[in-house]
Amino acid sequence: LEVERVRALYKILLARTSHVKVWISFANFEASSENYQRCRRVYEEGDKALQGDRQKEERVLLLESWREFEGEHGSEESRERIRKKMPRRVKKRRRIEIAGGEEEEGGEGGWEEYWDYIFPDSEANSSNLKLLQMAKMWKKGQQDDDDDEDDDDDEEEENEDDTGE
Repeated sequence: LEVERVRALYKILLARTSHVKVWISFANFEASSENYQRCRRVYEEGDKALQGDRQKEERVLLLESWREFEGEHGSEESRERIRKKMPRRVKKRRRIEIAGGEEEEGGEGGWEEYWDYIFPDSEANSSNLKLLQMAKMWKKGQQDDDDDEDDDDDEEEENEDDTGE
């Protein structure tokens, strides 16, 4: 009965805020009551709730906590499933805007390096992949067109040789 009341309180809190620490605390509560299936469900719900561009670091914290849980209580299969969810950490650069919208002296703005996370299941990842595939197809089409034009030029040269011009 007490356990059900605590779950209800966590659900009320999560309805008000979807903070990563609440998700982790809820999952730890389920793990402490040795209800590992419910714990996994809490992690899964938290992962879905935190998906999005603005909450990447929070999602990483949740996944790391989940990975630790699976390391202690999970099977090889469950550990592998979480390993596949873990993001790649990549260094990126972005232009720094200076107050007033002016660029630094010398005509160049400043650059900032930062770490970003690329999740294997992110939709943005798949749209970027589609964009890259379309760009490759376009480039291949351009190369094929260039090859066709080169073939046409060769034929014209052969025709000119045949006519003696």
